[in-house]
Amino acid sequence: MLVLVAVPPEGLEAQATDSAAYHNRLTILPFASYAPETGVQFGVGGGYQFKWPGAGAGPQTRASYLAGGASLSTKGQWTVGTETSVFLPGGDWWFSGKAAFASFPLIYFGVGSQTDRADSNRMEHRFIKLEGKALRRLSGPLYAGLYYRLRSFFDVAWQFDTRIAPDLSGGTGGKSSGLGFSLQYDTRPSQTTPTRGRYVVVDYLRNEGLLGSDFAYDYLVVDVRSYLPVRGERDVVALNLYAEFNGPRVPVQTMAMLSNATTQELMRGVYLGRFRDRHEVVAQVDYRGHLKGRLGYVAFGSAGNVFGTGSTELFQDLKFTYGAGLRFNVNPQDPLNLRVDFTLTSFGESGLSIGAAEAF
Repeated sequence: MLVLVAVPPEGLEAQATDSAAYHNRLTILPFASYAPETGVQFGVGGGYQFKWPGAGAGPQTRASYLAGGASLSTKGQWTVGTETSVFLPGGDWWFSGKAAFASFPLIYFGVGSQTDRADSNRMEHRFIKLEGKALRRLSGPLYAGLYYRLRSFFDVAWQFDTRIAPDLSGGTGGKSSGLGFSLQYDTRPSQTTPTRGRYVVVDYLRNEGLLGSDFAYDYLVVDVRSYLPVRGERDVVALNLYAEFNGPRVPVQTMAMLSNATTQELMRGVYLGRFRDRHEVVAQVDYRGHLKGRLGYVAFGSAGNVFGTGSTELFQDLKFTYGAGLRFNVNPQDPLNLRVDFTLTSFGESGLSIGAAEAF
């Protein structure tokens, strides 16, 4: 799968510098992608960076942003989405949200860590995704607050419907509606091209009928990232541990999945959903080096797996990926890297991913 994505430029969520005045900024970027399941996909994305009136130019309040995008593929699939992150003056309150509406296929290979690519089954569907967080600063870079998430899948049509078990959770669509809490700690000076600091997120949701959910299950994510500058802070060693856990009634569309369709965050180069199950744990490491001028390189590796259905376990048929890539900094004043990564895997597949910003 080849992916080129547009993301907000560095600074949309970055801490402000001690400048005499803060300058709002609007950025618009076209993007394109290709995958056999979608054909060529064209789109446009952009973001508006700003500070809340009265926040001032200093670092006491981080920059807010509003971003959005839309895409259309040559096979008729389309997506529309937006997201925002707003820091009120003083930075004591942090509000964030995402919304997406799409008609896009999902390729289903089955559940578990030993699925065969030959068993692929295309699922046409439409979906709505909504989520929002209202976080209060507890101390310094530590925030906590309420978290709500909605996932609704409808107009579901399988390529081979006879292969789908009647009791497959989410097999005919449905809604997951969950309310819970989020705990976030972030000392990175940059969200898109971090060179130091730490990032920790703990999210918990309870999906329940009282909230309009068709499925009752718990959802828990722990995402820990650390960035260690080396070679006089010219290079960076980036470390990531990601864990996701879902209850037994989790629908197939929102199961834990290796990789990611757009940002290629987890085990990049692997098709989203190539392996899926109730839970997943992934460990990743990048060595991000500087070559010359705006050019850089990366060598990376990861180990992880999905598990939880039946008697499957984390270390049963563990997956490994490794590879290398190049970087080009399009904005030296506010670093934003364009990246090209090639990945090899322990299960006999390979992938190329092209995008903006680092994988994690």
